[in-house]
Amino acid sequence: MRVLSRSALVMLALPALMSTEAAACSVQSRPFGTLASGTPVRAYLIANDRIDVTILDYGGIIHEIRTPDRIGNRANVVRNLEALSDYERNASFSRIIGRYAGRIDQSGFTLDGRRYELAARPDGITSHGGPGGFGSRMWTARTAVCGLDLSLESPDGENGFPGNLRVDATFRLDGADLHIDYRAATDKATVVNLTHHAFFNLSGAPDVYGQQLQIHAGRWLPTDARRVPTGDIAPVRGVLDLRDGRKVGAVANADDPAIKASNGLDHTFVLDDRQAATLSDAASGRVLTVFTSEPGIVVFSANGWNGTLRDTDGRPLLKGGGLALETQHFPNSPNIPAFPTTVLRPGAPLHTTTIFRFGIDTRPDGPQGP
Repeated sequence: MRVLSRSALVMLALPALMSTEAAACSVQSRPFGTLASGTPVRAYLIANDRIDVTILDYGGIIHEIRTPDRIGNRANVVRNLEALSDYERNASFSRIIGRYAGRIDQSGFTLDGRRYELAARPDGITSHGGPGGFGSRMWTARTAVCGLDLSLESPDGENGFPGNLRVDATFRLDGADLHIDYRAATDKATVVNLTHHAFFNLSGAPDVYGQQLQIHAGRWLPTDARRVPTGDIAPVRGVLDLRDGRKVGAVANADDPAIKASNGLDHTFVLDDRQAATLSDAASGRVLTVFTSEPGIVVFSANGWNGTLRDTDGRPLLKGGGLALETQHFPNSPNIPAFPTTVLRPGAPLHTTTIFRFGIDTRPDGPQGP
């Protein structure tokens, strides 16, 4: 396992940031609604001649990403929710996740010889930072050239996590690339794991099972019955070997113990490369390529959606209706010393980068695979 310091991760080779097209970009804001608390929420539209992205200052929710298909028709390629109240009731849907993405076991962790008890479920798991995590918070928003800057203060002791933490999430468009940069600084040693939980669907079909997924990972993290990593790092085999690409449905619906235990894809892959994943749709020609400075990616195929929620077009959200590609460090790392560290210390701020690159396959039948 290659272990990198938190500050060094972003120095890995990634596509160049903000190269040429900022001048052709516009940023506009509008009221989006009001939370149950009475707090107003605004939507920020970042648009250029390639794509447009709508982000909320509530939770950093990505509400829309509109990209063209092979004949030039733009459509939304992330699943969203019909009403702001639906977002309030679904705390991890399409938003920034923190302080800690994924699961932490044992109701907490020990750091520098001190035990920290977290807000945990009865089974001892703290999921996605616990109740009222970063995706359920109002962020301070500032528009930027071809982008949006969001910032948040998390106080010492929030959900049991130590340290006063300052987090900045910046969203930038550069051509057909959406860059998300996370920065964080603390006044006390703590653990941090940030990601975005957007659900992608490149086709507009009710599910993503016909879309092709490639993951550049030769290893993955086995879990126990509660879907907590055991600490083992195993080679990918069978349906979990996505290095050459497979249809999402062939994996998510496979008769395989590791898949059936999660009722679909909900797995952490250990990345071999900064180009983490590619999702493509033969019908529309749309292609999404994910680059990251993070060591892992959690792939989740919306296994619990059952049609009770609808999107802004009135379509029900069904099982497999979206695919989350969550670039991050590993779940439960604070309790597994062999995993890459998620410790953040004063004077050594965190900076990580993820890029969602949208392209078009002009071949009439698009990419093929098993």
